[in-house]
Amino acid sequence: MSSNLLHTKRFVLVKMVDGDQALYHSISCNQNVMKFVTGYALSRRESDEMFRCILEDNEADEILGRYFIKDRENGEVIGAAKLDQIAREIEIGYRIREEYWGKGIATEVTKGLIRFAYEGLGIRRVIAFVNVENAASIRVLEKAGMLNTALIEDIDEVKYKFTYLHKTGFTMKKILYVILALIGVFLIAGLVMPKTCAVEKEIVINAPNSEVYEYVESLENQNNWSVWAKLDPNMKHTYSGTDRTVGFTHRWEGNDEVGKGEQEITRIVEGARIETELRFLEPMEATNAAYISTESIAGNKTRVKWGFTGEIPYPMNALMPLMNIEESVGKDFGQGLSNLKQLLEK
Repeated sequence: MSSNLLHTKRFVLVKMVDGDQALYHSISCNQNVMKFVTGYALSRRESDEMFRCILEDNEADEILGRYFIKDRENGEVIGAAKLDQIAREIEIGYRIREEYWGKGIATEVTKGLIRFAYEGLGIRRVIAFVNVENAASIRVLEKAGMLNTALIEDIDEVKYKFTYLHKTGFTMKKILYVILALIGVFLIAGLVMPKTCAVEKEIVINAPNSEVYEYVESLENQNNWSVWAKLDPNMKHTYSGTDRTVGFTHRWEGNDEVGKGEQEITRIVEGARIETELRFLEPMEATNAAYISTESIAGNKTRVKWGFTGEIPYPMNALMPLMNIEESVGKDFGQGLSNLKQLLEK
């Protein structure tokens, strides 16, 4: 991987090589620059000895090591930077020539090193060490998004460890935005989706209308062919009123599949239609209008229709596509009519 990838908007980082001793000394000979490194300016001999160690490290790895920070336009050396690996962390560091202090260079370079550690090396955790008295560098690391995570007391120095953990971009704030967006979509969908639902199934029974109607008019008989009545053999049934008349009510209470509720006859068209009101109480409350109609057709046969209509309040109506009522309820209605056909055609 080419070190030319290591750059920022204004600067490029070029790895130090043999022959750069004088350039390195031009940085390390400044007392203020070296204050929190060695504590004093280096002589040329001391600088060259330090540079010898740097060359050994640079030759051992293509990417890791020490770099000069150079102006991208004129190639002037602005300072030095480092990239070291400690276990699964990348340690970064920098020195800026004194005449360039206060120009935002350190912050720009630090951000560039952090970005390269993640994009170029695939390492998310970046660290840096800074003397507790080096207020300027502490501010730089904070501006770059690094956090003070530890206080380290060495024999000759007390320093902070700063850490940057690359964010995936899916922050809590973004999660909140996604949630709010989903809620917004949900509410808007509720405005445009219908608030009523209906299911109707039909079947032809080989029996005269009078016989079929007489049987389906009874709510008690419905327990003999309805799919739901068979879901719980121990379901409790209670009745009030007179069957086959308006006001007759059938109440049921069963297991989790059938729940608890009641069905009341609300209208009768003799020989043609029975209308009821279904009131579900548990596990959730809902009220639907249901009906069974019969119609004589050729061949002394009867067409039976069984259906219901209901309202789904806003904004829960937005969930109608997920409910797939036609598939779930319609399937049971169809099976119930098949049971009725088999029962009446014996």
